[in-house]
Amino acid sequence: MAAYIVYQEQLPGLLKLWARRYGVHVPVDTGNGLYDFSPWSENTVIAWDYDVTVNPLKRYLLPPREELITFDLTDYSAKGVFEAPRQLLFGVHPYDLNAIAQMDQLMEAGSPDRNYLNRRENTVIFAMEPMRVAENSFWPSMGGGRSDIGFDLFWTRIGPATFFVEVGSKTGEDLLMAGGELPSASAPQHDAARRQREKIRESSDLSSLNVPWEELPKILSKSWNSPIWRERSTMCLACGSCNLVCPTCYCFDIKEEVDESLKTGRRWREWDACMLPSFALVAGGHNFRSRAAERYRHRYFRKGKYIYDLIGELGCVGCGRCIKACTARIANPLAVYNQLSEEAAR
Repeated sequence: MAAYIVYQEQLPGLLKLWARRYGVHVPVDTGNGLYDFSPWSENTVIAWDYDVTVNPLKRYLLPPREELITFDLTDYSAKGVFEAPRQLLFGVHPYDLNAIAQMDQLMEAGSPDRNYLNRRENTVIFAMEPMRVAENSFWPSMGGGRSDIGFDLFWTRIGPATFFVEVGSKTGEDLLMAGGELPSASAPQHDAARRQREKIRESSDLSSLNVPWEELPKILSKSWNSPIWRERSTMCLACGSCNLVCPTCYCFDIKEEVDESLKTGRRWREWDACMLPSFALVAGGHNFRSRAAERYRHRYFRKGKYIYDLIGELGCVGCGRCIKACTARIANPLAVYNQLSEEAAR
């Protein structure tokens, strides 16, 4: 894998070149110690040292609300809506990179989600090694620290103003060279990047699973009737915040509306959340997950077993967003899975 050296003073020029072809989005400080991705402009101050963004990056590929079809009842015609802007996400951390890679697999399986795949095809990802670890994150212990897939470029800061940049695709390399040829990374610079990654992962190991992540599906298969689900869910407010900030939750609801003349209309989808009481409500007023404990259990089975059964990876990448978003302080996957593993060991 080719690797080059880029100096921070070169980035403004490169960003201008990239912005001619793509909508560039970068991490910024939104105040009060919070970060999010935002459109880049020449006045944007990039938060190179951000720990985790408030919102997941799935919104760039699966928008919270997305029009799918417009229809005309006068001639019974319908037309699909496929909006897929060219976009470049610069500064994606490994856990979010892995979340996107999971979404790619899931959206391609079965009946491929063409809207998602069109957006993904038009999206360039420049990943970046974190410079510090979020308080609630635990991604290395969940297998969420892989940095060998799904990126066009992978940036690691190895000096105050020096980046080690690995190439993941021809598109990435072409964009990197848009301002002219760059020096190849030397062997010592390769070592510096490796040491930086090891340092970050070691600092994140302070919060980790007490079993290998590959064991979680087996533990969950024995935990269906565990009292933990009821005990922890008694404080659940059923707000769905944990779903909305999760980078691998992709459930949505389909809705339709027509205009006042009842002649034309549209169909759209919007994010839904399995922790909401209405999520499992079906015709006749039946609800197949009416109890909070059932919804709570489903969420952890989904992240720790169901996704694993489909693609061989955990649906939780360890970003820790749900921990911070939960006002009841019960949405901590690490605490739940560790408690279940201790229960299974007794």
